[in-house]
Amino acid sequence: MRDRAPISHSLPEPGFPEGRTRVTVDLDQFARNVRKVAESLRKNEGLLPVIKANAYGHGLLPVMTALSSMGIDRVAVMGADEALSLRRGGFTGTIVLLGGFSGPELSLCFKERLTPVLHHREQLRLLEGDSPPHSILDLHLKIDSGMGRLGFLPEEIPEILGLLSGISNARITGIMTHFPLSEDRKDTESCLELFRNTVLPILSHPSLSDLSVIHMANSGAVMQGLVSFEALHPSGRPLTFWARPGLILYGHLPLAGDTGWSEIAPILTVEARLLSVRTLPKGHSVSYGRTEVLSRDSRIGILGMGYADGLSRELSGRGWGVIDGRMVPFAGRVCMDMVAVDLTGLPREPKVGEWVKIINPRDAESMTVDQIARWTGTIPYEVLCLLGHRSDRRFVGDAGRSLENSR
Repeated sequence: MRDRAPISHSLPEPGFPEGRTRVTVDLDQFARNVRKVAESLRKNEGLLPVIKANAYGHGLLPVMTALSSMGIDRVAVMGADEALSLRRGGFTGTIVLLGGFSGPELSLCFKERLTPVLHHREQLRLLEGDSPPHSILDLHLKIDSGMGRLGFLPEEIPEILGLLSGISNARITGIMTHFPLSEDRKDTESCLELFRNTVLPILSHPSLSDLSVIHMANSGAVMQGLVSFEALHPSGRPLTFWARPGLILYGHLPLAGDTGWSEIAPILTVEARLLSVRTLPKGHSVSYGRTEVLSRDSRIGILGMGYADGLSRELSGRGWGVIDGRMVPFAGRVCMDMVAVDLTGLPREPKVGEWVKIINPRDAESMTVDQIARWTGTIPYEVLCLLGHRSDRRFVGDAGRSLENSR
């Protein structure tokens, strides 16, 4: 596959040296992932991409720009800080704040036309206080269907709706929940049924006269088609169900082995610069703790990437890089800023300064995010959020193509 020129980048400014690590994000593949998810949705279903946590470590503003150019005008983030970055970056669409708002953030929600999630009684008290005159804040009411994190319990909802009826500066335009175990269909269907049985009886409440959307389906639920249920607003206005995927958009599947999603692929490549190449004698130790003692005269390279760059220490003596399609195993412990690799088996002499692939979705010999997550006892979400957070970044691909059959 031929190389593509970056469409945008966060490489060093003139006068600054190039970094020791770099991350490349493929926005073409991101667009394909988004299309695949959008094409799986039914007529009354739409897409609310989750781009919180710096777009799961991929770059908030470039991902937002790609979505905008595809005709998608709504996103979900965690807090008002991310939302403000999006507004300053030029995004004018709907921004759902999954974490809601605190006291100091309420005025910002009004000013920037944000849509925070209502999940706590303290937020009701704040709404009853001072607010800009003649301003209305759109809110999404969160129901706890089993997550036990944010949201009102089903039995609290009638009282909450009653309290909302006395607040003139806010309106509920959405209702939502979150599934705690979306990879388990039985558990998800149980939560969905609880949510559905809570929502349907309250649709005629005056506080829900502006309701237009319901959302609940994260990536696992989207893969299983659990995005919507039969519901009609008493006014006769149709209700839209938003799918709310995150992980799958970045190319990782929460449900392994589902061949119906074969077009989904990772979009992140991670590379580290070769800082040094040395020949060390048999019996010499490598890195902290002397955990690696060479069994032969060896050519050892030092890569400028360590656990401070998100390369887990659990990969010590286990992970590897790739040069010319060949694996170069990590030697000894991963350090804060560096890791040693054994170059002895390579047919050529690697040059100091060249780039070594750490993760490359297009190279069958490369480590993958999913493998790293399994080996380190965590999940792909955490690996993605931590990898290369201080790296130079490049964004390749055409972010200008439109989303076919967008909803």
